[in-house]
Amino acid sequence: MKAIIVLLVCSLLLTGCWDLKTVQDMNIVTALGIDYKKDHYIVYVKLTDFSAVGTREGSGESKPASTWIGIGEGSTVLLAINDVYRSAQHHTLWTHVKAIVITKSALGKLEDIFDSLLRSRELRYTSWVYGTDKPITSIFTADTTLNQSPLLLEMFEPKETYKQRSAVLPIQLQQLVSSIREPATSVLLPVLSVTDRKWVANQKDKTPSMMELTGVFVINKGANEGWVAEKDMMGARLIRYSHLVRYPLNLPEPIGGNNTLNLTSPSTKISLNPDTSDSINLNINLTVNATVLETHDTKGFAATDHAMEQKAQAILKEDILKEFNDAKSKHIDLFGFEEWLYRHHYDLWKQTVSRGPVLSKIKVDDVKVKVLIKHANTYTID
Repeated sequence: MKAIIVLLVCSLLLTGCWDLKTVQDMNIVTALGIDYKKDHYIVYVKLTDFSAVGTREGSGESKPASTWIGIGEGSTVLLAINDVYRSAQHHTLWTHVKAIVITKSALGKLEDIFDSLLRSRELRYTSWVYGTDKPITSIFTADTTLNQSPLLLEMFEPKETYKQRSAVLPIQLQQLVSSIREPATSVLLPVLSVTDRKWVANQKDKTPSMMELTGVFVINKGANEGWVAEKDMMGARLIRYSHLVRYPLNLPEPIGGNNTLNLTSPSTKISLNPDTSDSINLNINLTVNATVLETHDTKGFAATDHAMEQKAQAILKEDILKEFNDAKSKHIDLFGFEEWLYRHHYDLWKQTVSRGPVLSKIKVDDVKVKVLIKHANTYTID
């Protein structure tokens, strides 16, 4: 009898999950977009139907996932988000935000944006962050190949494509927030766009619109210095991206033929060249490993490794000098040289910054590039 009484008392003490909500009863935000127009913010929230994702993964179905985008406006980011709540119908959950996309016009408001967003305990610092000059709705409605899970979009999983083609290094919110509060740090913010020219599907009523990274916005001291296209940052990529996995370098022959190397694992040493002039003269020593992707010459014979190394070194040296001078003329610290000066020669940086912009005083005196071909990706018989 005592045992029965104890069981009854224990059952009364069990509260259970009385406030549990299923995924169907919540708006789960996976991407946040922020725009700034006419002195007010416009926010875009991309909702993902997790119940549909689970059903599709379990059954193997390949029906396109429905896309819902909430839009709110306000004089601040939080007021714009609260405007979304007015018609949200359900509780909105922010703990699954995996990407934040900021338009070019809103990049000048980064301090205000993050001051508002990061007061919320729900938003995580590990979200991927992008800039864009395209309408955010076009990015949030982009397609996936083979109607795969909407969580497999490039903006949610950028490292997977970076492993195969290390063009633009993705960055997380924590990195961007810490950099904009530094006095000399520039960060390369990936620029997200969409294209409908590179994929074709057997759907007559629609051409697939796919995401792609087209370059970077250079953010310095919380301000956008400008945009640099992917094709114009080969030298900067090797100097700024120490974790470069693989990126192709084309070595065109004077009369037909093509040689292509796969660049990987760059290492850079920068030194200050003592000078009595007003300029700050730098020397760059770059070493990069490579493998051979393809090799042909005009006569059908493969080029030697030494010849390809020499040509690659000349091309990369020219790229570094040209990219630096082009970016400097636009007041863009593409290579992050001011931060290097700040970290390694603080007294000189402090003295220089007191007289005006540091970048205008920086010059590149000498560039040495060493390309080391590790293997040719071919099988040979001795």
